[in-house]
Amino acid sequence: MAQRRRRRAPNDGGSIDQRVSGRWRLRIRIDDRQVTYGMYETEEEAVRAQARWRVTHLLPEDDPDPQAELPSGTVANMAAGGVRCDEWFERWQQAKEERRSLVRVGYGRGGAESTSARDRAQWRRWWSPTIGSRLPHTLNTADVIDVLRRMEGEGRAPNTLRTHWLMMRALFNWLVDQGVVTISPMVDLRLTVDPALDRVREIVVPDFRFIDLLTDRLPTLDDRLIFELLLGTGGRRSEVAGLRIGDIDLTAKRVWIRQPVVEVDGRLVRNSAPKGGRVRAVIIGPQLASLLKDHLVRRGDAVSDDPLFIGPRGGGFRWNNYVERKFRPAVVSTAIRWAATERTRLVKEGWSRQDATDRVVAEGERLRRLTPHHLRHTAAALLWAAGASDLEVQIILGHADVETSKRLYAHLLADSADNAAARVEQLREARRVAL
Repeated sequence: MAQRRRRRAPNDGGSIDQRVSGRWRLRIRIDDRQVTYGMYETEEEAVRAQARWRVTHLLPEDDPDPQAELPSGTVANMAAGGVRCDEWFERWQQAKEERRSLVRVGYGRGGAESTSARDRAQWRRWWSPTIGSRLPHTLNTADVIDVLRRMEGEGRAPNTLRTHWLMMRALFNWLVDQGVVTISPMVDLRLTVDPALDRVREIVVPDFRFIDLLTDRLPTLDDRLIFELLLGTGGRRSEVAGLRIGDIDLTAKRVWIRQPVVEVDGRLVRNSAPKGGRVRAVIIGPQLASLLKDHLVRRGDAVSDDPLFIGPRGGGFRWNNYVERKFRPAVVSTAIRWAATERTRLVKEGWSRQDATDRVVAEGERLRRLTPHHLRHTAAALLWAAGASDLEVQIILGHADVETSKRLYAHLLADSADNAAARVEQLREARRVAL
Protein backbone atom coordinates (compact mmCIF):
# COMPACT_ATOMS: atom_id res chain seq x y z
CA MET A 1 0.00 0.00 0.00
CA ALA A 2 1.34 3.43 -0.90
CA GLN A 3 2.38 5.50 2.04
CA ARG A 4 0.19 8.56 2.71
CA ARG A 5 1.25 11.48 4.89
CA ARG A 6 -0.94 14.08 6.53
CA ARG A 7 0.26 17.63 6.98
CA ARG A 8 1.58 18.53 10.43
CA ALA A 9 -1.15 19.89 12.69
CA PRO A 10 -0.85 23.52 13.83
CA ASN A 11 0.91 24.43 17.09
CA ASP A 12 3.14 21.35 16.85
CA GLY A 13 0.30 18.88 17.21
CA GLY A 14 2.37 16.14 15.60
CA SER A 15 2.01 14.42 12.21
CA ILE A 16 -0.01 11.40 11.13
CA ASP A 17 1.02 9.00 8.38
CA GLN A 18 -0.19 5.60 7.21
CA ARG A 19 2.35 2.82 7.20
CA VAL A 20 2.72 0.06 4.60
CA SER A 21 0.99 -2.29 7.03
CA GLY A 22 -2.13 -0.11 6.84
CA ARG A 23 -1.88 1.11 10.43
CA TRP A 24 -1.71 4.80 11.25
CA ARG A 25 1.24 6.31 13.10
CA LEU A 26 1.28 9.53 15.16
CA ARG A 27 4.68 11.18 15.52
CA ILE A 28 5.37 14.13 17.81
CA ARG A 29 8.32 16.40 18.51
CA ILE A 30 9.99 16.27 21.95
CA ASP A 31 13.21 18.16 22.63
CA ASP A 32 13.75 18.72 18.90
CA ARG A 33 13.39 14.98 18.18
CA GLN A 34 10.61 13.20 16.34
CA VAL A 35 9.28 10.27 18.36
CA THR A 36 6.38 7.89 17.85
CA TYR A 37 3.41 8.66 20.10
CA GLY A 38 1.45 5.54 19.07
CA MET A 39 0.20 3.21 16.29
CA TYR A 40 -3.54 2.96 15.49
CA GLU A 41 -5.84 0.77 13.43
CA THR A 42 -7.86 3.65 11.96
CA GLU A 43 -7.16 7.23 11.01
CA GLU A 44 -9.93 8.42 13.36
CA GLU A 45 -8.14 6.82 16.34
CA ALA A 46 -4.90 8.54 15.34
CA VAL A 47 -6.68 11.90 15.07
CA ARG A 48 -8.18 11.43 18.53
CA ALA A 49 -4.74 10.58 19.93
CA GLN A 50 -3.33 13.66 18.26
CA ALA A 51 -6.03 15.80 19.90
CA ARG A 52 -5.26 14.18 23.24
CA TRP A 53 -1.58 15.06 22.86
CA ARG A 54 -2.40 18.67 22.06
CA VAL A 55 -4.61 18.95 25.12
CA THR A 56 -2.30 17.26 27.65
CA HIS A 57 1.21 17.20 26.12
CA LEU A 58 1.63 13.93 28.01
CA LEU A 59 2.87 10.66 26.55
CA PRO A 60 0.43 7.71 26.88
CA GLU A 61 2.38 6.17 29.76
CA ASP A 62 2.28 9.48 31.67
CA ASP A 63 -1.35 10.33 30.93
CA PRO A 64 -3.42 9.47 34.04
CA ASP A 65 -6.70 9.20 32.11
CA PRO A 66 -6.10 8.56 28.39
CA GLN A 67 -9.73 7.61 27.79
CA ALA A 68 -11.16 10.81 29.27
CA GLU A 69 -13.70 12.64 27.17
CA LEU A 70 -12.15 15.53 25.24
CA PRO A 71 -13.83 18.94 25.07
CA SER A 72 -16.56 19.28 22.48
CA GLY A 73 -15.14 20.06 19.04
CA THR A 74 -11.53 19.18 19.93
CA VAL A 75 -11.06 16.55 17.28
CA ALA A 76 -12.69 18.66 14.61
CA ASN A 77 -10.81 21.92 15.04
CA MET A 78 -7.74 20.98 17.12
CA ALA A 79 -8.25 24.19 19.10
CA ALA A 80 -8.51 23.02 22.70
CA GLY A 81 -4.76 23.11 22.76
CA GLY A 82 -1.87 22.97 24.87
CA VAL A 83 0.05 22.37 27.97
CA ARG A 84 -0.70 23.21 31.56
CA CYS A 85 -1.34 26.76 32.67
CA ASP A 86 2.13 27.15 34.19
CA GLU A 87 3.71 26.55 30.80
CA TRP A 88 1.25 28.80 28.99
CA PHE A 89 2.06 31.56 31.44
CA GLU A 90 5.77 31.25 30.59
CA ARG A 91 4.99 31.29 26.88
CA TRP A 92 2.91 34.43 27.38
CA GLN A 93 5.79 36.13 29.16
CA GLN A 94 8.14 35.16 26.35
CA ALA A 95 5.71 36.50 23.76
CA LYS A 96 5.53 39.83 25.62
CA GLU A 97 9.31 39.99 25.71
CA GLU A 98 9.59 39.33 21.98
CA ARG A 99 7.20 42.13 21.05
CA ARG A 100 8.89 44.82 23.11
CA SER A 101 9.45 47.67 20.73
CA LEU A 102 9.29 51.43 20.33
CA VAL A 103 6.59 50.79 17.75
CA ARG A 104 3.23 50.23 19.39
CA VAL A 105 -0.02 48.83 18.09
CA GLY A 106 -2.91 50.36 19.99
CA TYR A 107 -2.00 50.78 23.65
CA GLY A 108 0.13 47.65 24.02
CA ARG A 109 3.61 48.32 25.40
CA GLY A 110 5.07 44.83 25.31
CA GLY A 111 6.59 43.38 28.46
CA ALA A 112 8.80 45.68 30.50
CA GLU A 113 11.18 43.92 32.86
CA SER A 114 9.59 45.36 35.97
CA THR A 115 6.10 44.36 34.84
CA SER A 116 7.31 40.88 33.95
CA ALA A 117 8.90 40.43 37.38
CA ARG A 118 5.68 41.56 39.05
CA ASP A 119 3.59 39.17 36.93
CA ARG A 120 5.86 36.23 37.74
CA ALA A 121 5.74 36.97 41.46
CA GLN A 122 1.93 37.20 41.37
CA TRP A 123 1.65 33.98 39.42
CA ARG A 124 3.94 32.04 41.79
CA ARG A 125 2.24 33.35 44.93
CA TRP A 126 -1.45 33.03 44.05
CA TRP A 127 -2.23 31.40 40.71
CA SER A 128 0.25 28.59 40.12
CA PRO A 129 -0.66 26.64 43.30
CA THR A 130 -4.34 26.72 42.29
CA ILE A 131 -4.52 26.51 38.50
CA GLY A 132 -0.92 26.02 37.37
CA SER A 133 -1.25 22.28 36.81
CA ARG A 134 -4.62 22.50 35.07
CA LEU A 135 -5.39 22.82 31.37
CA PRO A 136 -6.63 26.24 30.20
CA HIS A 137 -9.82 24.98 28.60
CA THR A 138 -10.94 23.38 31.89
CA LEU A 139 -10.98 26.68 33.79
CA ASN A 140 -14.07 28.77 34.33
CA THR A 141 -14.96 32.09 35.94
CA ALA A 142 -15.51 30.48 39.35
CA ASP A 143 -11.86 29.33 39.44
CA VAL A 144 -10.64 32.90 38.99
CA ILE A 145 -13.17 34.31 41.47
CA ASP A 146 -12.06 31.81 44.13
CA VAL A 147 -8.48 33.09 43.98
CA LEU A 148 -9.50 36.75 44.03
CA ARG A 149 -11.87 36.20 46.95
CA ARG A 150 -9.18 34.38 48.89
CA MET A 151 -6.87 37.37 48.32
CA GLU A 152 -9.64 39.68 49.50
CA GLY A 153 -10.21 37.53 52.57
CA GLU A 154 -6.54 37.79 53.49
CA GLY A 155 -6.72 41.56 53.46
CA ARG A 156 -5.07 42.35 50.14
CA ALA A 157 -5.67 45.93 49.01
CA PRO A 158 -8.27 46.58 46.28
CA ASN A 159 -5.55 47.82 43.96
CA THR A 160 -3.68 44.52 44.39
CA LEU A 161 -6.81 42.62 43.35
CA ARG A 162 -7.17 44.90 40.36
CA THR A 163 -3.57 44.26 39.29
CA HIS A 164 -4.11 40.48 39.44
CA TRP A 165 -7.41 40.81 37.59
CA LEU A 166 -5.74 42.81 34.80
CA MET A 167 -2.91 40.29 34.54
CA MET A 168 -5.26 37.31 34.24
CA ARG A 169 -7.46 39.13 31.75
CA ALA A 170 -4.42 39.85 29.57
CA LEU A 171 -3.21 36.25 29.82
CA PHE A 172 -6.53 34.72 28.78
CA ASN A 173 -7.05 37.27 26.01
CA TRP A 174 -3.71 36.11 24.64
CA LEU A 175 -4.77 32.47 24.93
CA VAL A 176 -7.92 33.30 22.95
CA ASP A 177 -5.83 35.05 20.29
CA GLN A 178 -3.56 31.99 20.08
CA GLY A 179 -6.53 29.68 19.63
CA VAL A 180 -5.79 27.78 22.83
CA VAL A 181 -9.22 28.52 24.30
CA THR A 182 -12.32 29.74 22.54
CA ILE A 183 -13.57 32.04 25.29
CA SER A 184 -11.88 33.67 28.27
CA PRO A 185 -13.19 32.86 31.77
CA MET A 186 -12.57 36.55 32.52
CA VAL A 187 -15.08 37.77 29.95
CA ASP A 188 -17.93 38.33 32.43
CA LEU A 189 -15.79 39.11 35.49
CA ARG A 190 -15.83 42.70 36.78
CA LEU A 191 -14.55 44.41 39.91
CA THR A 192 -17.18 46.39 41.79
CA VAL A 193 -14.85 48.98 43.31
CA ASP A 194 -12.52 51.66 42.03
CA PRO A 195 -9.30 50.31 43.54
CA ALA A 196 -7.20 53.37 42.69
CA LEU A 197 -9.61 55.68 44.50
CA ASP A 198 -9.95 53.24 47.38
CA ARG A 199 -6.17 53.09 47.78
CA VAL A 200 -5.93 56.87 48.01
CA ARG A 201 -8.65 57.02 50.65
CA GLU A 202 -7.18 54.17 52.66
CA ILE A 203 -4.52 56.33 54.36
CA VAL A 204 -5.68 59.65 55.76
CA VAL A 205 -3.37 62.41 54.57
CA PRO A 206 -1.14 63.08 57.59
CA ASP A 207 -1.36 66.52 59.16
CA PHE A 208 1.66 68.79 59.35
CA ARG A 209 2.39 67.80 62.95
CA PHE A 210 2.89 64.20 61.88
CA ILE A 211 5.02 65.29 58.90
CA ASP A 212 7.22 67.44 61.12
CA LEU A 213 7.61 64.65 63.68
CA LEU A 214 8.53 62.15 60.97
CA THR A 215 11.08 64.54 59.46
CA ASP A 216 12.76 64.96 62.84
CA ARG A 217 12.93 61.20 63.43
CA LEU A 218 14.68 60.38 60.14
CA PRO A 219 18.25 59.50 61.16
CA THR A 220 20.37 61.28 58.52
CA LEU A 221 20.28 64.29 56.19
CA ASP A 222 20.03 61.94 53.19
CA ASP A 223 16.96 60.27 54.73
CA ARG A 224 15.35 63.65 55.22
CA LEU A 225 16.16 64.60 51.63
CA ILE A 226 14.53 61.41 50.31
CA PHE A 227 11.43 62.16 52.37
CA GLU A 228 11.26 65.77 51.16
CA LEU A 229 11.72 64.70 47.53
CA LEU A 230 8.78 62.29 47.80
CA LEU A 231 6.63 64.96 49.42
CA GLY A 232 7.90 67.97 47.48
CA THR A 233 7.86 66.53 43.97
CA GLY A 234 5.05 63.98 44.24
CA GLY A 235 7.43 61.55 42.56
CA ARG A 236 6.99 57.81 42.55
CA ARG A 237 9.60 55.97 44.55
CA SER A 238 11.13 54.51 41.35
CA GLU A 239 11.46 58.07 40.03
CA VAL A 240 13.24 59.26 43.17
CA ALA A 241 15.55 56.22 43.06
CA GLY A 242 16.34 57.04 39.43
CA LEU A 243 17.40 60.65 40.00
CA ARG A 244 20.92 61.51 38.86
CA ILE A 245 23.17 64.43 39.69
CA GLY A 246 22.41 66.03 36.33
CA ASP A 247 18.66 65.95 37.04
CA ILE A 248 19.06 68.66 39.72
CA ASP A 249 18.93 72.24 38.42
CA LEU A 250 19.37 74.46 41.47
CA THR A 251 19.65 77.63 39.39
CA ALA A 252 16.12 77.18 38.07
CA LYS A 253 14.98 75.37 41.25
CA ARG A 254 13.85 72.36 39.23
CA VAL A 255 14.12 68.60 39.59
CA TRP A 256 13.90 66.65 36.34
CA ILE A 257 12.10 63.28 36.38
CA ARG A 258 13.60 61.34 33.48
CA GLN A 259 14.46 57.66 33.96
CA PRO A 260 13.06 55.69 36.93
CA VAL A 261 14.99 52.79 38.42
CA VAL A 262 13.23 49.62 39.56
CA GLU A 263 14.52 46.45 41.18
CA VAL A 264 13.89 43.32 39.11
CA ASP A 265 14.95 39.93 40.50
CA GLY A 266 17.70 41.57 42.55
CA ARG A 267 18.94 43.78 39.68
CA LEU A 268 18.46 47.52 39.31
CA VAL A 269 16.92 48.32 35.93
CA ARG A 270 16.71 51.84 34.53
CA ASN A 271 13.57 52.40 32.47
CA SER A 272 13.67 54.65 29.43
CA ALA A 273 10.85 56.96 30.59
CA PRO A 274 8.56 57.57 33.59
CA LYS A 275 5.32 55.63 33.92
CA GLY A 276 3.24 58.33 32.24
CA GLY A 277 5.64 58.31 29.29
CA ARG A 278 6.74 61.94 29.69
CA VAL A 279 9.87 63.52 31.08
CA ARG A 280 8.88 66.36 33.40
CA ALA A 281 10.40 69.11 35.52
CA VAL A 282 9.04 69.88 39.00
CA ILE A 283 9.54 73.26 40.64
CA ILE A 284 10.85 72.88 44.19
CA GLY A 285 10.68 75.13 47.25
CA PRO A 286 13.55 76.79 49.13
CA GLN A 287 13.74 74.12 51.85
CA LEU A 288 14.10 71.25 49.39
CA ALA A 289 16.52 73.28 47.27
CA SER A 290 18.70 73.86 50.35
CA LEU A 291 18.74 70.15 51.20
CA LEU A 292 19.71 69.29 47.61
CA LYS A 293 22.49 71.88 47.62
CA ASP A 294 23.97 70.45 50.83
CA HIS A 295 23.70 66.94 49.42
CA LEU A 296 25.56 67.88 46.23
CA VAL A 297 28.31 69.47 48.32
CA ARG A 298 28.66 66.22 50.28
CA ARG A 299 28.88 64.25 47.03
CA GLY A 300 31.96 66.26 46.08
CA ASP A 301 33.28 65.36 42.62
CA ALA A 302 30.28 63.31 41.45
CA VAL A 303 29.55 63.70 37.73
CA SER A 304 26.16 64.47 36.20
CA ASP A 305 25.45 60.85 35.23
CA ASP A 306 26.06 59.48 38.74
CA PRO A 307 23.02 58.43 40.82
CA LEU A 308 21.84 61.07 43.26
CA PHE A 309 21.59 58.43 46.01
CA ILE A 310 24.06 55.62 46.63
CA GLY A 311 23.26 52.42 48.51
CA PRO A 312 25.16 51.52 51.72
CA ARG A 313 27.33 49.07 49.74
CA GLY A 314 27.76 51.31 46.73
CA GLY A 315 25.77 51.08 43.52
CA GLY A 316 22.23 52.33 43.13
CA PHE A 317 19.55 53.01 45.69
CA ARG A 318 17.36 50.03 46.64
CA TRP A 319 13.95 50.91 48.01
CA ASN A 320 13.09 47.54 49.53
CA ASN A 321 16.17 47.60 51.76
CA TYR A 322 15.67 51.25 52.65
CA VAL A 323 12.01 50.86 53.62
CA GLU A 324 12.76 47.98 55.98
CA ARG A 325 15.90 49.48 57.50
CA LYS A 326 14.95 53.12 57.91
CA PHE A 327 11.58 54.29 56.61
CA ARG A 328 9.33 51.75 58.33
CA PRO A 329 10.95 52.05 61.81
CA ALA A 330 10.75 55.86 61.56
CA VAL A 331 7.07 55.75 60.60
CA VAL A 332 6.15 53.36 63.42
CA SER A 333 7.98 55.35 66.10
CA THR A 334 6.50 58.59 64.76
CA ALA A 335 2.98 57.17 64.88
CA ILE A 336 3.46 56.23 68.53
CA ARG A 337 4.82 59.65 69.42
CA TRP A 338 2.13 61.45 67.41
CA ALA A 339 -0.64 59.46 69.12
CA ALA A 340 0.63 60.44 72.58
CA THR A 341 0.81 64.17 71.79
CA GLU A 342 -2.50 64.10 69.91
CA ARG A 343 -4.27 62.44 72.85
CA THR A 344 -3.00 65.16 75.18
CA ARG A 345 -4.20 67.86 72.78
CA LEU A 346 -7.67 66.34 72.44
CA VAL A 347 -8.09 66.02 76.21
CA LYS A 348 -7.17 69.69 76.61
CA GLU A 349 -9.84 70.55 74.03
CA GLY A 350 -12.50 68.83 76.16
CA TRP A 351 -12.54 65.27 74.84
CA SER A 352 -13.00 62.50 77.38
CA ARG A 353 -9.92 60.39 77.97
CA GLN A 354 -11.61 57.29 76.54
CA ASP A 355 -12.82 59.04 73.38
CA ALA A 356 -9.43 60.66 72.87
CA THR A 357 -7.69 57.30 73.33
CA ASP A 358 -10.00 55.54 70.89
CA ARG A 359 -9.48 58.28 68.31
CA VAL A 360 -5.68 58.37 68.45
CA VAL A 361 -5.35 54.57 68.54
CA ALA A 362 -7.37 54.27 65.32
CA GLU A 363 -5.47 57.10 63.62
CA GLY A 364 -2.13 55.79 64.86
CA GLU A 365 -2.80 52.35 63.38
CA ARG A 366 -3.66 53.95 60.06
CA LEU A 367 -0.52 56.08 60.04
CA ARG A 368 1.65 53.03 60.80
CA ARG A 369 0.75 51.76 57.30
CA LEU A 370 2.13 54.86 55.63
CA THR A 371 4.30 53.99 52.61
CA PRO A 372 6.52 56.10 50.35
CA HIS A 373 3.76 56.05 47.72
CA HIS A 374 1.28 57.55 50.18
CA LEU A 375 3.53 60.61 50.29
CA ARG A 376 2.73 61.02 46.61
CA HIS A 377 -0.97 61.13 47.55
CA THR A 378 -0.12 63.61 50.30
CA ALA A 379 1.65 65.80 47.75
CA ALA A 380 -1.46 65.73 45.54
CA ALA A 381 -3.68 66.69 48.47
CA LEU A 382 -1.40 69.61 49.35
CA LEU A 383 -1.43 70.79 45.72
CA TRP A 384 -5.24 70.78 45.63
CA ALA A 385 -5.36 72.56 49.00
CA ALA A 386 -2.98 75.22 47.69
CA GLY A 387 -5.35 75.92 44.79
CA ALA A 388 -3.44 74.16 41.99
CA SER A 389 -5.42 73.55 38.82
CA ASP A 390 -6.21 70.12 37.39
CA LEU A 391 -3.59 70.62 34.66
CA GLU A 392 -0.91 71.66 37.16
CA VAL A 393 -1.51 68.57 39.29
CA GLN A 394 -1.37 66.35 36.21
CA ILE A 395 1.94 67.84 35.05
CA ILE A 396 3.59 67.72 38.47
CA LEU A 397 2.52 64.14 39.25
CA GLY A 398 3.26 62.91 35.74
CA HIS A 399 -0.11 61.35 34.96
CA ALA A 400 -0.71 60.46 31.32
CA ASP A 401 -3.80 62.65 31.17
CA VAL A 402 -5.71 65.04 33.38
CA GLU A 403 -8.61 62.60 33.78
CA THR A 404 -6.34 60.25 35.71
CA SER A 405 -5.58 62.97 38.25
CA LYS A 406 -9.23 63.90 38.59
CA ARG A 407 -10.32 60.27 38.97
CA LEU A 408 -7.72 59.50 41.64
CA TYR A 409 -8.21 62.62 43.71
CA ALA A 410 -11.80 63.65 43.04
CA HIS A 411 -12.71 63.13 46.71
CA LEU A 412 -10.19 65.82 47.66
CA LEU A 413 -12.18 68.31 45.61
CA ALA A 414 -15.48 67.74 47.42
CA ASP A 415 -15.36 71.23 48.93
CA SER A 416 -13.66 72.93 45.98
CA ALA A 417 -16.89 74.59 44.78
CA ASP A 418 -17.49 76.16 48.20
CA ASN A 419 -13.86 77.27 48.40
CA ALA A 420 -14.03 78.77 44.92
CA ALA A 421 -17.21 80.68 45.77
CA ALA A 422 -15.56 81.99 48.94
CA ARG A 423 -12.54 83.19 46.99
CA VAL A 424 -14.80 85.01 44.52
CA GLU A 425 -16.53 86.79 47.41
CA GLN A 426 -13.16 87.75 48.86
CA LEU A 427 -12.05 89.21 45.54
CA ARG A 428 -15.26 91.20 45.17
CA GLU A 429 -15.00 92.53 48.72
CA ALA A 430 -11.37 93.54 48.16
CA ARG A 431 -12.39 95.40 44.99
CA ARG A 432 -15.14 97.29 46.83
CA VAL A 433 -12.66 98.41 49.50
CA ALA A 434 -10.20 99.54 46.83
CA LEU A 435 -12.86 101.65 45.15
